[in-house]
Formats: sequence, C-alpha cells, structure tokens
Amino acid sequence: MRDPYSVLGVKPTASLDEIKAAWRTLAKALHPDQNQSDPNAHVRFAEVGQAYQLLKDPDKRQRFDQERRMAEEARRREQTGSARSAESQARAADGGEGDIFSSLWRKMAGQQTAPDKAPDLIVDALISIEDIFQKAKALAQLPDGRTLRVALPEGVTDGKQVRIAAQGHRLSGLKRGDVVVTFRIAPHPVFRADGLDLYTNLPVDIENAVLGCETIVDAPDGPIRVTVPEWSGSDRTLRIRGRGLPGREGERGDLYAEIRVMLWDHPDDKVKDLMRSLREGLFL
Repeated sequence: MRDPYSVLGVKPTASLDEIKAAWRTLAKALHPDQNQSDPNAHVRFAEVGQAYQLLKDPDKRQRFDQERRMAEEARRREQTGSARSAESQARAADGGEGDIFSSLWRKMAGQQTAPDKAPDLIVDALISIEDIFQKAKALAQLPDGRTLRVALPEGVTDGKQVRIAAQGHRLSGLKRGDVVVTFRIAPHPVFRADGLDLYTNLPVDIENAVLGCETIVDAPDGPIRVTVPEWSGSDRTLRIRGRGLPGREGERGDLYAEIRVMLWDHPDDKVKDLMRSLREGLFL
C-alpha cells in the first residue's frame, strides 16, 4: 500500500472534509463498473477505499502519522551515517519510502498487500426526533440507487453508526464490502439535540419573569408543567430530568428549557414610567 495521502491526492494537513471529497471523486472515477477494460481497476479502487478508511478515523490517522514520522526519521539517520553515493542514497530513499508505507499500512489496517474485501460504503441517514421516539426505520440512499431501511439502534444519537454486512461495493474476486450508516438528526423547529439531551426555548413575558409563574413546556412525548422562579432572566435554564431522548435499557436524557424573557406585544406606559424612574433614581 502506498502512502494513503498520495493515494487520495491530498496533503497530510488535509481536513476530514477534504479527505472525504477526494475519496468520493476517486471512488466514482475508479469504480470497476466504469473501467471494465482495466483488469487492475478493482485493485486501485480497493486501495482508494482502504486509504480513506484509515484517514477518516482520527485515532488511526494520528497513529499512522506518528509512526510515519518516526520511521522517516530513522531512515534519515541511517542515510546520514552511510557512506553511500548520492545515486545509491536516492535509490535507497525511494525503496525505503515504499517499504515504510507498506509496513505502516499493514500495521494500521491489518491487511496483507493484496486486499481480500472491497471497501466499505459510507452513507448518511437523516432521522428526526420523532423517528427516534416512534422507533421508525431510517432510509439510507446508496449511490447505486438502492434504498436500505435501517432499524434505529437503541440509544441512537447524532453521529451514531451501524454496519450492515455485505451490502457495500461488489468487486470481482473480493468479498463484498459493508455499508456503514451514520445517523444524522435533522434540524427541528422546537428542539436541539446534544447526545441524549434536548434543548428548547421557553418564552416568558416580563411580568412572569419578575414575579415567577407556572407554565407549560412542550416535550417530544407530551406537555410538562414547570415552575418559573421569580426574577428569572434569559440566562436561566430549567432542567427537566428524564424527558430527553431515550437511551439504552430505559435510560432517558434530560430536557433543558432555556428561558427567553419577552416584552409584551404593545408598549405599556406604566412599565415604561417605572423603568425610567428606576434608571433615573426616582421612586414613585
């Protein structure tokens, strides 16, 4: 395996989005279905997929980068202390680089030089907060036009992944790849998800913010009566335990109602006079 950055045509400093975009472009261009006259197309396609699998994982990428730097430093020290000619050093450097990347790739990916499985197919599936509560199935659209109905795992959150075996790329002479589905929670008009916790705004008019009140907070599974303490500003958040997203084994996240102090729809002269008196130090 060559340097995965070179395989994808990106710099070692490339962002994850740049790496993903490069992989998508190359995977489409090198797909064996588009290169049926090339007997090595599946090998090049698999190499691109394996490079992406390594670089998209932050931990694997970090370990690869660290070990690559250490290996290159050791090679430079060896070359510096050697009495070889410049031509011999150049040949050794070229050969050494290939050996380094091949060795590191086998170590990081756990693969032999010849891949035995086609690359995985990475797709996103958009789900709603309502889908989670209703335990609906997500729809994952694949590049080949197929649609997979994927059951939501228990405790699903944004970014959660599931692997569907043998539904990915199909390449001659290789085991079929898997489909890796990443769930993405769609923006919601009322709630914001953070893990299993949900956040919502709670509008409170100025009178009730000052004096306190009881009011209703909408939760995904029904309304909840809460108490707004007196003198509650927009920096106050009410925590409602166990009314967030469902987790594993009956666990529930929390619902956070963030108070937003609102003025009345129309100006009130008495309130304006009171605020003016307080600002100017006059008391009625």
